[in-house]
Amino acid sequence: MGKTSDIPTDQQCPVCQHLTALNSNTSQCNSTEEAAEVVEVRPPEQHSAARQGVEPQFFPLVSAAHEFKTPLVVMLGYTDLLRNGQLGPVNAKQKQVLGEIQESAERLQKLIRDLVVLCELRAGEQTKKVPLESADVNEHLTELFNYWAPAAKNRNIEYKLRCAPGNPRVLIDPLKLQHIVSNLIENALKFTPERGQVRVTISPCFWERRKAQSHFLFNMERKVNVKIENAVRIDVCDTGPGISSEHHQDIFGDFVQLPGASARGTGLGLAIARRLTETHGGVIWVESEPGTGSRFSILFAQAR
Repeated sequence: MGKTSDIPTDQQCPVCQHLTALNSNTSQCNSTEEAAEVVEVRPPEQHSAARQGVEPQFFPLVSAAHEFKTPLVVMLGYTDLLRNGQLGPVNAKQKQVLGEIQESAERLQKLIRDLVVLCELRAGEQTKKVPLESADVNEHLTELFNYWAPAAKNRNIEYKLRCAPGNPRVLIDPLKLQHIVSNLIENALKFTPERGQVRVTISPCFWERRKAQSHFLFNMERKVNVKIENAVRIDVCDTGPGISSEHHQDIFGDFVQLPGASARGTGLGLAIARRLTETHGGVIWVESEPGTGSRFSILFAQAR
């Protein structure tokens, strides 16, 4: 894999420049225990769509997705048996064709999963199914980070993780947390060129969620300089092509794909990440410009 120092600084997004000095292995979770001033995070103004139910025309699509699930599992199972020669010998060309069939079936399987999740989110069912728990962000994101490490290695991408000191926790189903961040990492790896960088950073911070009018309380000005760590910020930073500012809100919509994006995408990954984040009281946003890479950020309140 290429080293961070091999990549010109002007090709790195601001967060990647800040993290260039990190020296960690892909299987390790590094954090700093040094005392530091509490950082305040102020996410940009959000213009999220109002909560909506499932449109009637959406039901046939989701119903069909459910029906496709079992046949696809069978197809993938038999394809794997054929590729591995367990049903008889196959030549190199046949193995290649079977690999392409398997890849296409897996893409369809992912689309089906996304459609089902999107339908559940629109119907408000996601937060009802699994009880929330106090999840260790470092632990669960380290597991997820290592899952994507082989894909980064295959693309020759410099791939690093920086964990938060103190093992902060958030109130969320761990699988939902991994689902959110997985969509961001997958996008980052997909759009980052060979020998580029992808960084995942977890950091505790202060998140002021009170309204602006609360600056005065009982005729006493609030002491804004008193901050405590009450939130966890997760950043996924890449050195991909970047995103124009006029699309920063659009990309979190359902079935939205930017001009020039890969036809292999569905436009559902970021939409699901946004909906899952918001149903758990969090905020998600992007900071990016064309040619400077992208930084996708998520903010959750710490579990008490």
